[in-house]
Amino acid sequence: MPSASITVSVIVPTLNEAARVEALAASLSLLPEAECIFADGGSTDGTQALLERLTQDYTNCRWIQAPRGRAPQMNVGANLAKGAWLLFLHADTDLPQESYLSLLGTIAHRPKEYAGYPPNLPCSQAPKPVMHNSCTSGSFTFRISHERRAYRYLEWYVRQRCRFLKLPFGDQGIFVKREIFERLGGYREDFPLMEDMEFVQRINRDEGFRILNAPVYTSARRYEEEGYWKRAAGNIVLQVLYRLGVHPKRLAGWYYR
Repeated sequence: MPSASITVSVIVPTLNEAARVEALAASLSLLPEAECIFADGGSTDGTQALLERLTQDYTNCRWIQAPRGRAPQMNVGANLAKGAWLLFLHADTDLPQESYLSLLGTIAHRPKEYAGYPPNLPCSQAPKPVMHNSCTSGSFTFRISHERRAYRYLEWYVRQRCRFLKLPFGDQGIFVKREIFERLGGYREDFPLMEDMEFVQRINRDEGFRILNAPVYTSARRYEEEGYWKRAAGNIVLQVLYRLGVHPKRLAGWYYR
């Protein structure tokens, strides 16, 4: 795609995501004014072979090999990006077209142009863009792709965290103007965990930070595999310890052990 036609570069870090990347690439390929960059950290499950084929099938998708680690993978993807805006999306998070259009209408200040896209999407179903001339960064609203009632409590907790602390995490899709990302130096590559939290703490100091009333849907697979309460409680403990000053390298030693 020519650079002039790209507004948003969607950057997806991957590691052994063969079960997810095909559906994700197909979905992201439909987004207008967007390119998708998969930054792979050395997958061994066939993800790279899939990405090679998918980037031939979808002209707005590319992939690149990067050093392992979500922060360095996202930084490598950002360096390759052509868009004026960068959107960092987890591989297990789905971005609905209507939510993307809410972002596009907000940052491009052309909400009416996207109100009926795609043609089969009723305008009443598309969330209204948040119009603000100084929007410079932000995230989407957090949802979990599971009907279990316990996940509604998790979504409520995240809403409160975002409301009072302006602290969304990477599973909400973080977007930022490229110039700001570059000025701040991107993600800290010495953070094997909490890299999203640390980055958001830097960008949300700006008055242009916005959390859109438009959802992205994260898979419940890790909660289901590890156990809902164990995963949810573990995440909260990590957040508290980080805010108390424990370095993410030390946290990663506990987390991955």
